[in-house]
Amino acid sequence: MAKELKTEDGELEKKVKKDEKSKVLKPDTGKDEKKKKKKKEKKKDKKKKIKAKKAKKAAKKKKK
Repeated sequence: MAKELKTEDGELEKKVKKDEKSKVLKPDTGKDEKKKKKKKEKKKDKKKKIKAKKAKKAAKKKKK
């Protein structure tokens, strides 16, 4: 496919090559992105738990 595009238009051929390179690199970057997302989610969960604990303590103080 790349050879056909090369004869028609040089720019199109370059785009195909870039796509092929990105396909090779994408699995690695995808894994990194997933790890980053998981870390962010864990941080959010921790913050939520801390806020919940503080809210419970505050509620207990108000009841007294």
